[in-house]
Amino acid sequence: MISKKRPAKVGPAPASVSPAIRSGRASRSDGDATVRHIIAQAGVLFAKRGYADTTSKAICEAASVNMAAVNYHFGSRDGLYLVLLKEVHREVMSLDFVRQIGHSVAPPADKLYQLIEGLLRATYDAKSWHIRLWARELLAPSPLLSQIMEEDTLPKFEVLRDVIAELTGMPVTSPQLLRSVLSVMGPVMMLLILDRRIPTPIQPLYSHAVQDMARHMHTFAIAGLQAIAQQAGYAPAAAKG
Repeated sequence: MISKKRPAKVGPAPASVSPAIRSGRASRSDGDATVRHIIAQAGVLFAKRGYADTTSKAICEAASVNMAAVNYHFGSRDGLYLVLLKEVHREVMSLDFVRQIGHSVAPPADKLYQLIEGLLRATYDAKSWHIRLWARELLAPSPLLSQIMEEDTLPKFEVLRDVIAELTGMPVTSPQLLRSVLSVMGPVMMLLILDRRIPTPIQPLYSHAVQDMARHMHTFAIAGLQAIAQQAGYAPAAAKG
């Protein structure tokens, strides 16, 4: 049994130090308000400056807390950043939501629409730091990206892959399936990564209705997926039976 007086470990595994890190969310203890405030201020700073240029000192100053608050509540700056990345995933599209769609009895084409529409809605509706932080992380990866990819992104990718496999009849191991997942998600990821405030050729798309965008992307994706499946000799779901 570990003594309650044993000092917290300091090292590469901040998850063993802080309740906020162990659960991937703010602690529900008496310090919850402080933790949430630090997360909010840190999210804004990391989204603006990036991982490399955001210090614990700057975060504490922005949050008006003791200079040791980041280490106290999160174990380290990396521990705080990990919590932020996990919060981004929950805010944009939670794994529970994705799995609920994937495990539903809806037709695969409907599942694909729900996934596309859900991600587009999160991208279009985001008024906070979450999308900007994730875009920065993808364009300039931190050392924590691989962990987030394994724990949060990969499970969502697998759900989308399985939905497309169900829709097209492609086996999970087929190279066409992996390319198809990229083809479906590429346009959505482009909208997620680009800063809508910066003039670009596709900036007007951010003023389009989410449902219109989702229907367009879904229609385009379905037609392409069916064509690729037929070309490769597989039977799309719409053609089965």
